[in-house]
Amino acid sequence: MTAVGPEDMPSLTARQTEVVRLAALGLTAKETARKLGISKTTVDEHLTEARRRVRATTKSHLVGWAVAAGIVSR
Repeated sequence: MTAVGPEDMPSLTARQTEVVRLAALGLTAKETARKLGISKTTVDEHLTEARRRVRATTKSHLVGWAVAAGIVSR
């Protein structure tokens, strides 16, 4: 499975983008959940859906895609 390139930018929801940014900062799903006031399961669901939308195979792949897409800075 090949990730979608930044030029083919699929839309992530605001919450998915926020969760991906926090993952890129190294926060765990549990830490992200606590910070955002949502459940860990919800964080996992946002990450899974974001991965599906960009066709990333892992969370690391998703974060790399987000950096390349300019969603998170290096």
